[in-house]
Amino acid sequence: MENRKISKIIEEVNEVVSSMTPAKKYISGKKLNAKTQKALSDIEKNHNTSWAVEIFRRNQENLDLISLLYRGNKISYEKMFTEAYDYAKSLKSIGYTKGDTIPICVDNIPEFVYLMIGASFIGCNLVVVGDWFNKEYLKEILNETKSKYIFVSNKNYVQINEAINESNIEEIIMPTLNDSLPIDKNSVKYNPYQEIEAKFCHNFTNNISELKKQSQKRIFGIKEFANIGKDYTGEVIENVSIDAPFIQTYTSGTTDPGRPKGVIHSTRSYITLSRWKESDVSGLPSMRNMTILGHIPTYTHMELSCAISDTLYEKCTLALEPYYDRDFFIYSLLINKPNFVPASTGFWTKLCDQLNHDEKFKNINMPFLMLPTVTGEECSPGEEYYYNATSKKHKFGTDKLPYPLSPVTFSIGGGTSESSGVFVTILKSLQEKKISNIVKKYGLGLTPHSFVDLEVLDKDGNYCPIGKPGILVINGPCNMLGYSESKLNDSIYVKDSKGKTWLNQGAYSYKTDNQGRIKMKGRPNSFITLSDKTELPYYIIEDIIEKDIKNIMVAVLLKINDDSYICHIELQRQSKLSQEEVINNAMNRLANSVPLEVLKKLYLRIIPSFPVAPSGKRDTNPLLAEKVPEDSINCAEYLKTSRNVKKRVKQ
Repeated sequence: MENRKISKIIEEVNEVVSSMTPAKKYISGKKLNAKTQKALSDIEKNHNTSWAVEIFRRNQENLDLISLLYRGNKISYEKMFTEAYDYAKSLKSIGYTKGDTIPICVDNIPEFVYLMIGASFIGCNLVVVGDWFNKEYLKEILNETKSKYIFVSNKNYVQINEAINESNIEEIIMPTLNDSLPIDKNSVKYNPYQEIEAKFCHNFTNNISELKKQSQKRIFGIKEFANIGKDYTGEVIENVSIDAPFIQTYTSGTTDPGRPKGVIHSTRSYITLSRWKESDVSGLPSMRNMTILGHIPTYTHMELSCAISDTLYEKCTLALEPYYDRDFFIYSLLINKPNFVPASTGFWTKLCDQLNHDEKFKNINMPFLMLPTVTGEECSPGEEYYYNATSKKHKFGTDKLPYPLSPVTFSIGGGTSESSGVFVTILKSLQEKKISNIVKKYGLGLTPHSFVDLEVLDKDGNYCPIGKPGILVINGPCNMLGYSESKLNDSIYVKDSKGKTWLNQGAYSYKTDNQGRIKMKGRPNSFITLSDKTELPYYIIEDIIEKDIKNIMVAVLLKINDDSYICHIELQRQSKLSQEEVINNAMNRLANSVPLEVLKKLYLRIIPSFPVAPSGKRDTNPLLAEKVPEDSINCAEYLKTSRNVKKRVKQ
């Protein structure tokens, strides 16, 4: 049966490809090298199709390879594509047509991937939401899709059922975390890791029958949905332009909790990003034969592009993790043994703490972990130092890479939902040891893909020289199509002093070299205005404090009011100094570099660790709510009274 389905998919894909016309040419604002221009032109000329068609064409000759790994169940590319084709037929059978929008709130399970491919086959757009979105906001999103149906996993249903009930959604299609579990010799689905997962209250049972009794709207399971289209005989796979809307993802929501910004992406964005994982254009190591962990929430562009799209494009295996759980992260790595893992600092710090200080894990090595990558927010020098020390101690990557490449140093990825993850520096610390990088005054920053046109602008729109901070702006084929709330689009585009339009990244940054590498250093409004109207960026103070990487993990400066700024400091786990010594040394460094008028407003405070938001990023909101706690130390008062200060205060 699957062979007949594959033959039908091949037939329809060939028809789409034979009628394909070239896509609109992307015109870059900078001169591209010949290799980059050739790759972009090839995408436009020979790959102007839906994402699903492109992924199928890439894997047509390796259908027996493993595409998805889910709690021990190994799913071939053939199985993945035939399931997705059944979904596509069912979507058409229940009324979806090219250009329609499908809302979805499903975790990292195989059914999500099937739906992503199936919807793309027929030219539909996905709006992928989180279960934590504000109820009223979620209702707005669902109603704007004009969809009769929503796909919701059983794990997420309870959190969003009120929004669904009050929306125009009529019926619910529900995959469960149980649907793709392996099957034992008695044909019963089971989770081989249930004993471990039970400790974390992870639930893989199929409870649809119970939810049906509670729901005000009809619920039917994903298998029932997949069978709806079994008698569909029309053409399934549509001609779709790479510039058509494909997926609407959401930002982390740290700016406006509960109401993250919706960001609309085209297929071009995903295909271009994936193409630049190929070593012939990127110079990056090949991803072939690797297993990649997909654990970041599916409503993020990071997960859909870096984990799902890149993995399938590169003919690799995607290990799906339905629970985004810092405490379970170490178990997920040991269960799935992924070679490439993107994760936030909150997750990596937790992992390193467990490996170094938890008796259960102190003797665990991770030789499979070849590309541990920090993404989502800036990695401080102290965090990078801690992560790399842990990697060395626990032998990260030694199965895959020879010495001196392993034990590996951490890689750094970056970008925004609006412009995609167009920055990556592989094995950053190792690269910094090259002679060409040692001499760089500002260190090794994030490296942009070769197709990226970027600048750093001052307030007047002039281009900033290397080392001078300003606003990061970008143009490229991976830029978003726009925000879902059109009124937000007016503020995201800016013009430089020459009249050129750019996508504003909303990040305070500076170039580190003439290759376009950059360092992102917080928000554009993150500065203290001095009495002479000059501005002192927060990152200057943070960098001064964070110079002591052996004792300080990370420092974050927050504004309480115009007269109070507090820098929260998290110490290194292996710090050999007392808290008093760390504070005193930090005060010494500040005294010689920061004006007295700032020191009068500045407080230092040591905290055990930073709170972590649901996104996995550091969450400063609880710290802001504390204002200036009693254990905070005012810098000017300390410098005036302490006998240990060795340097004079800068006036």
